Amino acid sequence: MHTISFATSNKEKLLIAQTVCGQASIKVQQEFIDIDEIQGEDAEVIVKDKAMRAYSSLGRPVVVSDDTWNIPALNGFPGAYMKSINSWFTAEDFLRLMSGVENRTVILHQYLAFTDGVKIEIYKNDIPGKIIIEARGENKKSPNMSVIVLDSDNGKTIAEVFEQGEVAVAERYKNRRDVWHQLVKKHSFK
Repeated sequence: MHTISFATSNKEKLLIAQTVCGQASIKVQQEFIDIDEIQGEDAEVIVKDKAMRAYSSLGRPVVVSDDTWNIPALNGFPGAYMKSINSWFTAEDFLRLMSGVENRTVILHQYLAFTDGVKIEIYKNDIPGKIIIEARGENKKSPNMSVIVLDSDNGKTIAEVFEQGEVAVAERYKNRRDVWHQLVKKHSFK
C-alpha cells in the first residue's frame, strides 16, 4: 500500500482523502503543520504557495487542499475567504446576506496541490449547489454548511450530511465526483 502525506487539520477533508484514496489502496498520513496561508483572489496561487510551504516544513512530498466558494449573485463572494467569513458570520448572517436574492447558486471550487519539491500538480473540481432559505443542521465551525445544499447531496445541507456520521459520509465520497478522484487517477504515489 502506498502512503501520501496530507497537510491538513480539517477532519472532514481528511475523511474525504482517506475514503477516496483507500479505494485505490493508498494510505493517507495526516500531517499537522502550521502553514501561514497567503490571502488573495487567485486560488491556484494560494494552493501552490501552500504546497511549497508544506513541503518546506516536511521535507518530503505532500498534498494540500484549499476550497473557494463562489456566489455568482454576490460577484463571486466570498471566494478564497470562506474560512475567515465563517469565523465572523453565523448561518443567519449568510441568510440575511441572501435575503431577496433570486439567484441562490453557489459553486464550491475544490483545489488540491501535490508537490515533490520540484514540480507542483494542481487538481480542480467544481461542485454546484444553492443557498437555502432556512438553516438546517449544525456546524458551529463552518456556519455556511448549515445553509448550503450541494447538488450531489440529495437535498441535505452539508451540515446534515456530516451529522449522518462517518460511515454515511464515507459512502458519499465513494460515489460523488471529488477532486481527490482526479489526483488518485493521475498519480501513482510510488
